[in-house]
Amino acid sequence: MKNSAFYISFLINLLFVGGFFFIVHKLGGFAYLMAKVRTNNLAGIYEHRKNHLAQLPMRSDAIVMLGNSITQSCEWSELLENPKIVNRGIAGDMTGGMMVRLEEITKYHPAKIFLMIGINDLSVISKEKIIENYKSIVNQIVEKSPSTKLYLQSILPVNNEVRNSGKSNDDILFLNEKIQDIASNYGLVYVNLHPLFVDSEGRLKTNLTQDGIHLDVEGYLIWKKELTKYIN
Repeated sequence: MKNSAFYISFLINLLFVGGFFFIVHKLGGFAYLMAKVRTNNLAGIYEHRKNHLAQLPMRSDAIVMLGNSITQSCEWSELLENPKIVNRGIAGDMTGGMMVRLEEITKYHPAKIFLMIGINDLSVISKEKIIENYKSIVNQIVEKSPSTKLYLQSILPVNNEVRNSGKSNDDILFLNEKIQDIASNYGLVYVNLHPLFVDSEGRLKTNLTQDGIHLDVEGYLIWKKELTKYIN
């Protein structure tokens, strides 16, 4: 009887440990998780940047790059040689967080907004909820800043062979299809970046990333070439 209880307890603990390591692997491994712990909202990084951006004035002819870390990581005004461009990307941002901070952007009625959001949400909420939030973001911009020209950019692919991000490229394709529908329904421009970044397997090209999700300089140069069609 005691042996049976021991084996049952051992199997339960083994399943627990195995499940723990499986989840860690799906989230990108221990190194990635430690990096996230050092830089996530627990350390106040998100709030620090959000509060900082909220205090920055914005000219009425501003061109806003709005998104998460993929947007934040580029010096857009310098890359595109345009002083009107302002970076309003925040690392770790999701659709819910963006809805909260939109007022600090729309109140200035900028000339253009280039929106990319949703990749981080895939680790937290359902695809359907992401699209619901995305529609709310678009609706808020259109209602509160009707003079702003809004561009909806497709979500970029990931490469889980470089590092397992825990995100699925099939889910990303689903979101992009729905984002394109939103653009069509609102009469907005859909900037389809996704095909420019995928390899033959539908993954983010390895030469454009070091971690499987964020872009290297070559990726931003591709993005730049596409944006010039709409900015100039």
